[in-house]
Amino acid sequence: MEQNCEFLSIILENIDIGIFVLDAEGNYLYVNNEYCNILNRPKDSYDGMSIPKFKEQGYLTYSVWEMVMEKKEPVTTIVTINDFIFHKVYHFFTTATPTFNTDGSIKYIFFTQEPIEKTSKRIQTGMLNRHVITDHMINPRDKQFDIIAESPQMKQLLEMLSQVSKTDASILISGPSGVGKEVLTKYVHQTSLRSKGPFVVLNCAAIHENLIESELFGYEKGAFSGASSSGKEGMIETANGGTLFLDEINSMPLELQAKLLRVLETKQVIRLGSVLPKKIDFRLICATNENLLTLVNEKLFREDLFYRINVISAYIPPLSERKEDIIPLALFYLQYFCDKYSCVKAFHEDLLNSMLSYEWPGNVRELRNFIERLIITSPDTELVISDIPQKIIVQNAGKATSTVTQPNLPSIDGIPMKPNETFSLKSYMDECEEQLLRNLLAQHKSPSKVAQLLKLNLSNVYRKINKYNLKSIIE
Repeated sequence: MEQNCEFLSIILENIDIGIFVLDAEGNYLYVNNEYCNILNRPKDSYDGMSIPKFKEQGYLTYSVWEMVMEKKEPVTTIVTINDFIFHKVYHFFTTATPTFNTDGSIKYIFFTQEPIEKTSKRIQTGMLNRHVITDHMINPRDKQFDIIAESPQMKQLLEMLSQVSKTDASILISGPSGVGKEVLTKYVHQTSLRSKGPFVVLNCAAIHENLIESELFGYEKGAFSGASSSGKEGMIETANGGTLFLDEINSMPLELQAKLLRVLETKQVIRLGSVLPKKIDFRLICATNENLLTLVNEKLFREDLFYRINVISAYIPPLSERKEDIIPLALFYLQYFCDKYSCVKAFHEDLLNSMLSYEWPGNVRELRNFIERLIITSPDTELVISDIPQKIIVQNAGKATSTVTQPNLPSIDGIPMKPNETFSLKSYMDECEEQLLRNLLAQHKSPSKVAQLLKLNLSNVYRKINKYNLKSIIE
C-alpha cells in the first residue's frame, strides 16, 4: 500500500498538468508541482489557504469551486486569475470533478488546470497527427524570430541570409505582395552586427513623392514652406549605426534615386536647405514587388542604383509555390490569435486539406487575416469547412478562373452620384479614369506595366492608385 502511494505521488508531482484538491469549504488539501509552477507560487503559500480567501484578496471573482458546489457535477470552463504580485492575468482551461459522501454531499473536488495556450497546442498536435504530418512540423518556426521555414525554398533562403547578415552588403528582397519581405528584413537586422542599432522603415509607395525626399534626407529650418522651425532629421540619419529598410523601392521617383545613389557612394547625407554633408553609417535593405531589372529596361529605374542595392538578391516565392509552409504558418497564427483572444480552437482535417489546395493569391498576409477571421467568427472549438469564405470553396472545387472580367466604362446614365453632387465633365472623366486603372491593374497586377501602357510616369500611376484607393488590387 505504501509503495502504491509513493508511485501515485511520483506521477502527480511529475505530470505536466496542474492538479489540486479542495474540500467542500474550498480549502486547499493538495497542490502538485506543476500547479505551483504555472502560478509562480511556492507550495507552502497554499497552506491554510482557501478559495474564499483568494477571492477576498482579489485573485478570483467567481470560481469553479462555487460552480461545482451549485451543480454538484463535473464542470469544465476557462478560469481567469489576476496575479497582482507579478502584474499578470492568467487564463486556464480547468476541469473540476467532485466526489461525494454517502449522504450525497460533496467531500472533495479534484481539479486539473493548464494555461489555455498549452491546451490549444495539445489540440493542434493531435490534429497534426491525424493529418499525418511529421513531428518536426509541429513547431517549425525559429522561436526567436517567428520565421516559418519548412519548405526547401525558405530553408535555403534563411540559410543564405543568416550568412549574409553578418556583413554590411546591401540586400534586395523581391517577391509578390504579402510574402513577408519585412519579416525577413527584421530577421537580417536582428541577426546582424547592427542588431543593437535602429531599424528604420520607409514605404516608398505610401508617401507622396513630394514628401519622400524630406522624409528620407531630412531638412533644415525654413527649407520650404510649412517646414518645422527646428528642422527635421531624415530617416537616413535616424538609421545611422543600424539598418534602413526601403520597402517598395520600385515606386521611388527617378530624381530621388540619383540622390540616394549619391548617399550610398559617399556615405554622406545632405539635408534639404543645407550644404553641409553629414557622415552616416547604415546598412541598406530594399524590397520590391516588381521586377526591378524589367523597370531598368523600361527606363523606370536607374541601372546604376539597381546594381548598387542588388549586391545580394533574395527572392521570396509566393505561398502557392511553397505549400509545405501553409500548415505550419496556419498553426502559428492559430496559436497567436488563440493567445490574443483567450480561446481554444482547432482545425478540422478537411479544413487543413482545403487550405493546402487554395492558391492564396494574397500570400502570407491573406492567410494571417483568414485565420484571425476564422477564430473571431466561428462559435465552435473545431474550425470546419463551413467556416471558410466561399471563394476558397469555389477555387478548390475547380470553378475559379484566372480570367479577369472587364466591365464596361461607366456610361453617363450609370455613374454613381453622391448625395447633392451634380454631374460634371470632371466627375465623369474621373470615373472613366478610375475604371480604366481598375481594369488594367486587375489584368496586369503591375503599376509599371500600366504606366508603360498609358505612357505615364510610374509615380503618377501610384498617385492615381492612392487617389482612387486601388492598392488592394495589386496586393
